[in-house]
Amino acid sequence: MVNKELKEKLEDIASEIHYHNNLYYNKDNPEISDSDYDNLVQKFKKLINENPKIKISDNPLNKIGGSVSELFKKFKHPSRMLSLDNAMDINDLINFEKKIKNYLKDFNDQIEFSIEPKIDGLSVNLIYINGELNIGATRGNGEIGEVITSNILTIKDIPKKLKTSSPPNKIEIRGEIFISKLDFQKLNSTNNNQFANPRNAAAGSLRQLDPSITAIRPLKFISHGFGYFEESNNDNYYSQMLEFKKWGIPISPYLKKCYGIKCLEDIYIEINKKRSSIPYDIDGLVYKINNLDLQRRLGSVGKAPRWAIAHKFESESAETVIEKIDIQIGRTGSVTPVARLRPINIGGVLVSNATLHNFDEISKKDIREGDSVIVERAGDVIPHIIEVINSKNKKRNNIYKAPKKCPVCGSVIVADEEEVVIRCSGTHICEAQIIGRLKHFVSRNALDIEGLGDKQINLLYKNRLVKKYSDIFLLKNKSKQISSLEGWGELSFNNLVKAIEDKRRVSLSKLIYAQGIRFVGEKNAKVISSIFKNKEQFIDAIAFKGHLSSEIIKQMHNVDGLGPKAIDSFNEYLSFKDNKKEMINLLELCEVYLDKTPVKKSSISGKTILFTGTLQNMSRAEAKSQAESLGAKVVSSISKSTDLLVSGEKSGSKLSKAKDLGVKIITEEEWTSISNE
Repeated sequence: MVNKELKEKLEDIASEIHYHNNLYYNKDNPEISDSDYDNLVQKFKKLINENPKIKISDNPLNKIGGSVSELFKKFKHPSRMLSLDNAMDINDLINFEKKIKNYLKDFNDQIEFSIEPKIDGLSVNLIYINGELNIGATRGNGEIGEVITSNILTIKDIPKKLKTSSPPNKIEIRGEIFISKLDFQKLNSTNNNQFANPRNAAAGSLRQLDPSITAIRPLKFISHGFGYFEESNNDNYYSQMLEFKKWGIPISPYLKKCYGIKCLEDIYIEINKKRSSIPYDIDGLVYKINNLDLQRRLGSVGKAPRWAIAHKFESESAETVIEKIDIQIGRTGSVTPVARLRPINIGGVLVSNATLHNFDEISKKDIREGDSVIVERAGDVIPHIIEVINSKNKKRNNIYKAPKKCPVCGSVIVADEEEVVIRCSGTHICEAQIIGRLKHFVSRNALDIEGLGDKQINLLYKNRLVKKYSDIFLLKNKSKQISSLEGWGELSFNNLVKAIEDKRRVSLSKLIYAQGIRFVGEKNAKVISSIFKNKEQFIDAIAFKGHLSSEIIKQMHNVDGLGPKAIDSFNEYLSFKDNKKEMINLLELCEVYLDKTPVKKSSISGKTILFTGTLQNMSRAEAKSQAESLGAKVVSSISKSTDLLVSGEKSGSKLSKAKDLGVKIITEEEWTSISNE
C-alpha cells in the first residue's frame, strides 16, 4: 500500500521544483541558489528511488528546460537537447563511472573523458545547412524551442558561414549564450531596469522581439557540443571540438581530456581555484565520455545522457560582520529583515547585504547585530547567512525582535497564520508598498517599460507625478515637470513617452498580473483572463457592485489550475473601490486584447473536458495542454455541461458522478487517439 502522507510530500516537492523551474527557465528570475535547487532535486530523487511504487502525476525529473513562449515561432529540434544529471561529490563520480561500465559490460579499459566548464547562460541550437547559418533556436523544453534567428545573427561570436571548404550538409551546433562579468557590470550601470545576474541579462537580451535591442547587448557564445551530425570524421568529442574551432566556432579555452576519476578530481580542484578569475560565470564542470561510439552506445535515460554528468561547484562563502539589521517592506506588505554587512569580496563580487529571509530564521540561527557570520553567495542570487561564528566570550547585542509597527507608514504589523512572513497592514497608505507595486507594474515580466527603473519610479513618486498605475500613461502631458527634474531633459522625456506608448497595447492577462495582486502570478492571471471573451465582458464583470458576481466566481472555481487563494485574493482586490476604478481606468487607457492560444480544428473543438485519475503515459499538465491546443476547454469539476471525461487509473467520485450525469467517458488510450488525429 502506498503511503498517502509520503505521496503528498513528494507531490509538494515536485510542485516546488516545477515552480523554481518556471522561474529559472521561463522567467529568468530565480528565487533560490543553484545549490539550494540541486539539494531540492537530490532530495526528491532519493525519495523517489526509495519508493518506486509511488507515481507522481507530473514528475519534474522527466522535464527538460522550460516552456516555449507564444511570442516566438516554434522549432522542433532535429535531435533532442538533453539536460545533465549532477554529481555533488567524488562518490557521485565513482557511481557515474561504475554505471557506465555496468551498462557497457564488455568495456574494461580506463575511460577517457573530456572536461569543460559549465557556463551559466542560455542554451541555444544553431542549424547550419551546407555551412551557412540557417536557424537559431532556444532549447525550450528540449523537443521544441523558440526561433530566434534574427537575434542570433546580431552576435559577433557566431559565424554566419563556417570556415571550411567541405562543410557538412546539415549540423546542429549546441552552445551557451552568456554575458561576461565585466560586461554585465557595464550593462547594469547603464540600464534602468537592472538585471539580477549575468544569466538573466543574457536570457532577457536574447529573447527580445526587436533584434536591434539584442544587437546592442554584449552577448557572447561558446559551443559545448553538437546534435544531428552524420558526417563527422572524428571518433572523439575533443578532436571534433578542435575542428569546430578551425571552422570559426568558439569553444571553451579550458577544454581538456584525461583518463579516470582521479584526473577529473584534480582538474575540478584546479578550475575551482581559478573560478573567480574566469571572465564569465560557471557553476561546475561537465565530464563527457570522449569516445563518440561509446556515447552512441550509452544513449540516454529520461532527460539525461548516460555518457555525461555535471560536477557542480560548492557555494562560495566568506566571513564578515553584521553591522546593522534593517527592515524592507515589499509590495505585498511582507516584512523582510536584511543584514547590512561589512563589505566582503566573495568570488570576485563585493557583497554588502544579505537577506535574513524572515524572523523565524533570525531566531533559529540566533543572528544579532555585531555578529561575525559566514555569508554564502551561490548562483548569483541574494547572498544569505549560513551561520554565526562568534567566540563564546564575546559580548553580544540584544536579540533583534520583529517590529510591531511598519517603519515606513506606522501601520500595525500582522502575522499570517498560514505563513512565516509578517506584513504591514497599511496596504493603501504605505509608501513602500505603493512604490513597490509601481516598480512591479513597469518591470520586465510585467509591462516592461524601458526607461522606468527603480530610480525613475522613486523620483516620479517623490515629485507626485506618478501615484498610481494609470498616471504612467498620462506622463506625456507632464513634459515641463519631468524635463525640469535632475537627470532629465527633452530627449530623455521623449524617449520615455515612446517607451510607454509602445506598451499601451497589452494583453488582459499581463495587465492583471502587472498590478501585483497577491497570489495572482502570470499563470493565474492568464487563467483568469481566459474566462472572458473580450475586454467589454471583463469590464462588465468587475463593475458588479462591491465584488465579482457569483456567476463569475463559480466559473473561476471550475477552471482547471486556479486555486481558491487566487480567486479570493482577486475578488478582495476588486472589492476596494479605488482598485476597481484603477483597473477600469487602465482598461480605457490601454489597447487591451485577450491572449489567444493557437488551436487547430478537431473533433473536440469547443468541448468541455475533465481529466481524472492517474494517467500512465503523460502528465495531467501535458494532457491539458493537448486538449487546449485542440480547441477544448479543460475544467476541474464535473457537471452536466461537461462533454467528455478522460478516466485514468483509480478514478474516484468524479467518474461515478459522470456516469450519473450521462457524461461521455473515455480511456487514456482513446484520448491518445483523439489527440493524435
